Amino acid sequence: MATAALALSIPTLAGFGGSASAAPTTGLTLDPVGYRVVDGKPDVGTPLSGVGLTEDIGYSATASSNGAVLLSPRSVIGSDDRTQVYDTQLNPYRRSGQITVFDSSRTRTATCTGWLISPTAVVTAGHCLTDGTAPTVDLEFAPARNGVGNDPYGIFRATEVWFDAQYGLPGRDWGLIRLDAPVGDDVGWYGIESVDNADLVGRQARIIGYPGDKAAGTMWQAIDTISAESDRMLSYATDTFGGQSGAAVATDDDDTAVAIHTDGGSTNSGTVLSGELFNTLARLR
Repeated sequence: MATAALALSIPTLAGFGGSASAAPTTGLTLDPVGYRVVDGKPDVGTPLSGVGLTEDIGYSATASSNGAVLLSPRSVIGSDDRTQVYDTQLNPYRRSGQITVFDSSRTRTATCTGWLISPTAVVTAGHCLTDGTAPTVDLEFAPARNGVGNDPYGIFRATEVWFDAQYGLPGRDWGLIRLDAPVGDDVGWYGIESVDNADLVGRQARIIGYPGDKAAGTMWQAIDTISAESDRMLSYATDTFGGQSGAAVATDDDDTAVAIHTDGGSTNSGTVLSGELFNTLARLR
């Protein structure tokens, strides 16, 4: 099994409604902080308020979308581990994309994976968006990327980023990017679901992303068993590698995500969509 301590890849050069039941807060504190991004530069002097984002939004799931672009039938994810996705324009694959991180000189510094939850909102890992002291300088998102220079739906820049001020703590490694155009209207998006008190152990974890040990910009998928669960984290045997940080973790329903892939080690793990995190993402999307 291929793993990495943090699953980002660093190059060697450097219907919106859902379930009517609520996603109640459960005392799992989050500290959302956001920044507007203008011409690739976050406005660190004027952070956006996260007050009220974690409060109960009144429902516990959001609907997925297949998007408006035709001739892209649904493709059921198979059980082969770490297999390449050759037609990234099929659903559900095209809802995910590669995030490229740049420094102030527009030099690529890292890559991650992200996935749409609305026309303009992309979820990823918090460590893809901040080093713990400041937001990442510049970001691009390419849905359904299929190799270097093959971006069938284009490349989109961030206008806003959100993450947890305490992202290094368990269950706080999450992030959200707002894009400069509604590409989700074309490619669709994942539904999200709060999984507080859900027994996910023994179910399958499906992960689609951009591992750094494969050909640059190629999409891969994997599926394996969830081995452990806590209030904030899932552990699973699904193979991953650097570059897949931020990927959606889906279980029995390929259309709905329940966690965000964040870490590798003896097992791989992800941040659970607790009630507080679900409420935050649902409000921000």
